[in-house]
Amino acid sequence: MNTLLRDDIVITNPERLILTIYTGQEHFSFSLFDPDETCSFLYEELTGDNQEGAFSVFKEAFFNNNFFSLPFQEVWIMNRTPFFTFIPNSIFKEKHREDFMQFLLSDQQGITLHNKISDAGFNILYQLPEDIYNFMLRSFSEPNFIHYSVPLIKYFLEKVKNINNRRMVVNLLEKGLDIFCFSGKTFLLGNYFPCNGLSEVLYYILFIWKQLQFNQLNDYLYITGDLIFREELVDNLGLYIQQIFHMTIPPTNHFVGVETQGIPFELAALSLCEL
Repeated sequence: MNTLLRDDIVITNPERLILTIYTGQEHFSFSLFDPDETCSFLYEELTGDNQEGAFSVFKEAFFNNNFFSLPFQEVWIMNRTPFFTFIPNSIFKEKHREDFMQFLLSDQQGITLHNKISDAGFNILYQLPEDIYNFMLRSFSEPNFIHYSVPLIKYFLEKVKNINNRRMVVNLLEKGLDIFCFSGKTFLLGNYFPCNGLSEVLYYILFIWKQLQFNQLNDYLYITGDLIFREELVDNLGLYIQQIFHMTIPPTNHFVGVETQGIPFELAALSLCEL
């Protein structure tokens, strides 16, 4: 495999850079940026037929690109998995995380990890395949493991913390969508829904909107992601919901002058919110 960095990119101060590896069901990707440097965000996606294939492509890239072994300021391993759940801080105990996962999700898929979101008052429990987890531990010095929903929840809690209206955030994906709902500073719901096509996406959004009794005139719907039917989706939703907002990656610091189309919003949010 050829080098992943362009010839004009020279890394002289790796201790200032943050590296994020994003693992998924069919895609692995990595981002590299300097928090204090404009136009510094670099994003590269590696694709396979499934998670195992994408992981093989990533490992090949890892061993053919020496920059992965540089002493970065931080290394984040962000995982997208459908196997996750939320546990209130009041009842969560780390020593019982496996018990929670076995009780709530019968189909075990690897190592159980957790992330605490203090602002929302709960922990996210999720699973990362054991071979991926062990490879990241061996390959990087003290990597931080994080579920993809953490930066999304943190970002939207912080961004609209002074808005009392209830909000639904929809993150459009190639084969599904994420839905996260908030009321003021309270987190109401978060889930991933596998689906294909406009009609299924419309169904999940409007079903959750109705179940939570959101107000079609006053409550807010934020949409992120890039699907070919996004504009058509908004037109259809506009028949039922008045306050609809497109969410794009803001040109803050390292995103200034960077083409952000194709960068997952949750990956960008990881660099924008305080964790």
